[in-house]
Amino acid sequence: MLEIGTQTHPLPHQDALYILLHRNQVLIELDNEFLIPFTHFQPNSKMSAIYCGQWHGQDVFVCRFESIPKGFSEIGLRELLFLQDQAHYLLLSRAHQLSTWDRDHQFCGRCGAPMNEKHTKEHTKICSVCNLRHYPRISPCIIVSIRNGNQILLARGPQAPKDRYSNIAGFVEAGETLEQAVAREIQEEVGLEVTNIRYVDSQPWSFPHQLMVGFFADYASGDITPAPGEIEEANWYPIDNLPNTPNNATISGQLINLHVEHIKKAKTH
Repeated sequence: MLEIGTQTHPLPHQDALYILLHRNQVLIELDNEFLIPFTHFQPNSKMSAIYCGQWHGQDVFVCRFESIPKGFSEIGLRELLFLQDQAHYLLLSRAHQLSTWDRDHQFCGRCGAPMNEKHTKEHTKICSVCNLRHYPRISPCIIVSIRNGNQILLARGPQAPKDRYSNIAGFVEAGETLEQAVAREIQEEVGLEVTNIRYVDSQPWSFPHQLMVGFFADYASGDITPAPGEIEEANWYPIDNLPNTPNNATISGQLINLHVEHIKKAKTH
């Protein structure tokens, strides 16, 4: 597992491992290897290395390149994430989010001064003019699997493939609890009231900086009414006859599978 820690961030060095990005792609070697030794690429002054933590005792940095170094190919972050186990998934997600923060905070959002210096122990930039701190942005989102007897609700948004169905999800609003966000999003997107909202799990989702917080909920009342422009279709599906759902590497797929197991266990008791 990746150790984040609070020690002083080291400078890039020859004994570290590096995650290399090009635009929104990850650079890989053979067999989709993305943890790159220092000797495998030519560093440059514009790669802006960001310290991620220690991976099995070895420092890890993430860098952005303006062109693809010789000997590397590129792969989409989403595709590469789905090939990882949990530990590698979290490492790659953290690296991408930290690099996005560094790229998107070149200037202070309050006074416009250049943000050239990083804190030595924290991932924050402190404006040298107005002293405002800029931390990596994390946007909390809820995602929820809804049960109605031996059925769960699955929906498809406008951007989803026509044969793939998933859970209701959405961003948490300012001043809102996670549970309030669950109830609101379900009401807004499919017109249903729910009860028994309970936390299940969470997962970073680096597109570019979400934290997905997963819940189960039980149907209380209402008829399915898809929100125009948000939901193309939504229906109740029996747990033994589900349509195509997301990969189990995603929290959406995990929630669906866990909920199905939970409902089956409840039927046997």
